[in-house]
Amino acid sequence: MHLDRVLTVNDYYDGPRLGIACLNGVAHIYEAEFDHSADEYGDQFFLSPIRPDLLALVLEDWQIWLRWEVAYKRDEVAQDSHPALPSERDRHETITAMIGDQLKTDPANRAYYRASFSYLPGEIYVKWVAIEGEGRV
Repeated sequence: MHLDRVLTVNDYYDGPRLGIACLNGVAHIYEAEFDHSADEYGDQFFLSPIRPDLLALVLEDWQIWLRWEVAYKRDEVAQDSHPALPSERDRHETITAMIGDQLKTDPANRAYYRASFSYLPGEIYVKWVAIEGEGRV
């Protein structure tokens, strides 16, 4: 079974819903499809390649959040400082403005996959299985 690494989780609701993960070793934006008939997210995702400049920004902001999370778990910062340490707040806000609404899949260049996430200490992996014949690729 081939597993790809999840690089970021930028939205989470009962599981990863939006972020950056590898597909066959190449970074892609993943975005969960909402199942309106079930009124919940399932295990189906759209994936689009991510531009290197956007990837660099998202990864930098992810590192800011990871440092905040470590400090929060050590009771070094309060919840209301989320998602950045006070010393990194300005950079986080700059990055957020630069990313804007770009962290989404591209309807003109995306593929459709079923995802199965695996959690190890400090790491998340995903197994992607292509969904064929769905008319979404």
